[in-house]
Amino acid sequence: MIKKRTFHLSIFLILSVFLLTSCSSLPLIGKKEEKKTEKLPEGKTVRVEGMETVKGVSPPRTDPPGPPKKPSPEPALKREPETRVASVPARPFAGAPLPFLQMGFKKKVAILDFENKTTYQEEMIGEAVAKRLADKLEATQRVVIMDKAVVSGMLKKEGTKFDDLTELSVMKRAHQSLGIQAFALGAVTDVSILSSKASDTSDEEVSFATAKVEIRLIDASTGNLLKTFIGRSPIFGTKESGEGSRGKAVIKAIDFGLEDILEGLFRQLDYLDWTTTIAKIEGESLFINAGRLSGLRIGDTLEIYEPGKEIIHPATKISLGWTTGQLKGVVRVSELFGVDAAIGKVVQGSGFNPNDVLKSTMR
Repeated sequence: MIKKRTFHLSIFLILSVFLLTSCSSLPLIGKKEEKKTEKLPEGKTVRVEGMETVKGVSPPRTDPPGPPKKPSPEPALKREPETRVASVPARPFAGAPLPFLQMGFKKKVAILDFENKTTYQEEMIGEAVAKRLADKLEATQRVVIMDKAVVSGMLKKEGTKFDDLTELSVMKRAHQSLGIQAFALGAVTDVSILSSKASDTSDEEVSFATAKVEIRLIDASTGNLLKTFIGRSPIFGTKESGEGSRGKAVIKAIDFGLEDILEGLFRQLDYLDWTTTIAKIEGESLFINAGRLSGLRIGDTLEIYEPGKEIIHPATKISLGWTTGQLKGVVRVSELFGVDAAIGKVVQGSGFNPNDVLKSTMR
């Protein structure tokens, strides 16, 4: 009996020891072990093991304070070298192609004869060049073309005697009485024509041509040659076929030669002053040798000067031009009539005569 109790007691002790040793590693009920984590500020997304995804930002890195830095000196400002401009009068600009003529007033240009210095003497090539030049200048609506026959007739009616408009005294007279600023004349020196059949099976003629045109521009107020222009045409682009192909090809070549000249010719005209003259005086009304065709408008004002004096170089005997005479008064355009004439009312001044020079008040 005692042995049986002792056996049961031993088993109970063994079971108690086993239970105590096995339960010591288990956490207490209701006591959950908490892991300490730092609270991250919102910002960067991170993931902590065993926890949900949260947002945070890395704290700013703080470096240990170093020795104080000396402020770097500010760089010296780099000064551009001063550019000194000499006080000189402005020169006329002649770089742009086909510059506008002074104040929109059109200058009068008389087209004279062109010589035919080619081997085709039976052809009226000189007359063709003069006609084509007049047409091209007039098409720009920037000059007034004066026909040589009209100029001759007007000069003869006022009593001027001459044999040729190219005479120096005649040109000056045309400037003074008609307000002509320039004369254009010249020559055709070279014309070459190449003709052939269009094909072996066709009798149609195909022609090409080249031409060389020379234009002399003369200042009517002095009779001085301003400049000689030479225009040449390429053979390409002058092709003509059929009846009259030779003449048509020559005309095309002349046109190319003239177009090669026009830019420089207009630029040279810009150096000439626009002036006109008085045709007739009736009381306070002045009849002016320029009007609608020359670009005058009602309300335009013109200054009236004495003719001035022509200065002749003592050695070369060449005219240096005309000085500006004394200012005599101002006239305002009140009416436009005819093709190219106007009536002006005197604003100030008196003692005017037909030899006086009229200039625009705008500079």
